[in-house]
Amino acid sequence: MRRQSRPQPPSRRPQKPKVTGCWPAMVKAVWIVTVLLWPFARWIIGIEVGFQFFRMLWYWHTPGVHAGWTFLLHFGVLTALTYFIAFYKPKGL
Repeated sequence: MRRQSRPQPPSRRPQKPKVTGCWPAMVKAVWIVTVLLWPFARWIIGIEVGFQFFRMLWYWHTPGVHAGWTFLLHFGVLTALTYFIAFYKPKGL
């Protein structure tokens, strides 16, 4: 007769620790405030980015102004905010 071995209990994978603390709450608060202000802020930031664009064109060949980099920075902020509003939703909402 063969001796049967005991069945092994299934191995438990370590679970990811839940993120607790102030960081998720801060991101959630920033997201809520940004969403509430977004209809107004989108216009203000869009006008400002348009102004930076025309400023970039005006000062294109002026050394030391760095208007192109300034425009790219402002346009990047507008793009990041648009992405943050459109595709991110905090857990628990």
